[in-house]
This record gives sequence, structure tokens and C-alpha cells, in this order.
Amino acid sequence: MTAISFPKSLAVAAAGLAMFFSSELSLAQENIATTRIINDIAYFQGEGADAERHALNLVLPADGAPRATVLWIHGGAWASGGREHEMGLAEALAREGIAVAVMSYRLSPGRWMSENLPDTGIQHPAHIEDVARAFAWMWENADAHGLDRDALFVSGFSAGGHLSALLATDERYLQAHDLTLDAVAGSIPVAGTYDVPHYYDVIHDGMGADAARDHVIGVFGPREGHAAASPITYLDALQAPMLILSEGQTGLYTDHFATLIDGHAASELISFEHYPDDTHASLYFNMIDPEVASPARQVMLDFIDGVLVR
Repeated sequence: MTAISFPKSLAVAAAGLAMFFSSELSLAQENIATTRIINDIAYFQGEGADAERHALNLVLPADGAPRATVLWIHGGAWASGGREHEMGLAEALAREGIAVAVMSYRLSPGRWMSENLPDTGIQHPAHIEDVARAFAWMWENADAHGLDRDALFVSGFSAGGHLSALLATDERYLQAHDLTLDAVAGSIPVAGTYDVPHYYDVIHDGMGADAARDHVIGVFGPREGHAAASPITYLDALQAPMLILSEGQTGLYTDHFATLIDGHAASELISFEHYPDDTHASLYFNMIDPEVASPARQVMLDFIDGVLVR
């Protein structure tokens, strides 16, 4: 393929735009009257459980049962981030009557990205196994929290976009919890990558062999396993509507996906919304700021309501 040259300022964007979450940008939210928040719920307590990473925060509307619930998966190049940074988005959606389970998950090595991140960690499929565990927790605990099992959605940003699409297409991970893809009412991947072999090539050509090795192989293991980690591989299995949001910096991953699905039967279930004037960071920070009227967040709400009336 033709080599792609990325300005150094976009190097992190090309890698999935890992978020360097500073305390001033974390947007930790207070429990205010418009929402009810239950923090640090363990969604997995079996052998090898991590008390910090295998936990979620559940944000509920203050009054009445939510009309839908979203499992939200944070970004950070599969190597950084956590649920604490995503609470602004959850609050904004809860104000609109949508419950949000904001999950953390185990992380891959991140030293390639920052010397402040660990040089050890997990690889695929551990991330998506954690996502399936959190979704299964929502299903199993729906009655206790007034959640509608017929209205469970999955969404996420960047690495979380990839993981949300994978959960909605590769049934193996839900099957481990005696669930099927029928349990997913819809998915909303945001600014993710959906074809890992293509992602490897983009990183290799744009950032170099070391970045491709340390980042992509560090997350997904040897290249021969990359197709198995790609949502595009399982397109035939897609059952529920999918809305893919993208922005100007990493939209090439979505464009590639859109080309691959052209003419495929599953394309009837997939819609796209592109924000070319947004950067990866601006799209994210507008979405997670509850005081900003984020167009992307409104599109998410419209998509959920559209699915519910089908």
C-alpha cells in the first residue's frame, strides 16, 4: 500500500489517539440531582480479578426507569485510560433518560506511548473478554437496577470503538456468558478501527516498524492473529443496528471499513456520521463535557431512540 505520512503532532492520533488524561481534563463529576451514581461495582470477581480494572460505574437518571442502557468503553489505545475519565458523558446521557455503565478493563503495555505507563500488560483477547464480562453483568443485574434487557447498547471511543464493534459482531465472547448477539440492541463505535491488519499497516507506514511492533503487536499479538481481532471478519454475524461515528484525524479507518462493507448484506444495518472538522481529541472532549451541546452525543441519542421504536 502507499505509505502514509503523518505529521508528528498526529502520531498519537494515528495510533488510536491514546488519551494522556491529566487531572484537569478528567472531568470527574459530582453526584448531582439529575443523576444517581453507583461507583466501583465489580463486574468480575473470579480467579485473576483485578479490583480496579474489573469494575464499572453505573450512572442512572435520577427519576424513573431508563429507557435504554449503554455500556461505555473508554479509549486510550488499549493501554491507558479508565472509567473515571468518562463520567461526564455518562452524566449527560443520564440527564436524557439513558443509563450508562462506564467500565474499566485490563490494559496492554503502554511504554511505547509514555514512559509513565507500564511496560507490561495483557493482550487480545483479554480486553474484549472484559467487555463481555461487563455486558453480562448488565444483563444479569438488570432487574436490580431497573434496566430493560431489550434495550442494552454498547458503545465506546477509539480503542473502545473497536471493542464495541467486536462485541457486536464476534459472538464468542458473549457465548462465554450464555448470551448471544441477540442481547445487543445496537452498537455505537466512535472513532475506532475495525480491521486490525489495515491498522497495523497504517501504523507501520505512518509511524514506523518500532511503533507497529510495540503498539499493534503489543496489543494484538502476532500478525497472523490480527484478522481474528477485527470486527470486519465477523460482518456476516451482525444482527443489530450499528452507528459508526468518525472524525477528521482517524476517519481513514472508518473510510476503509465503509469500502469493505459496500454491497454486503450487513451494510443495511450500518450507518455512518462523520465530523471532518473535529480532531480525535475535540470530538472526545465535546462528547464527555455534559455542559457542551455535542452534536455527536445527540446523534447517539437519536440512534438509540430510533432503534427502540423499531
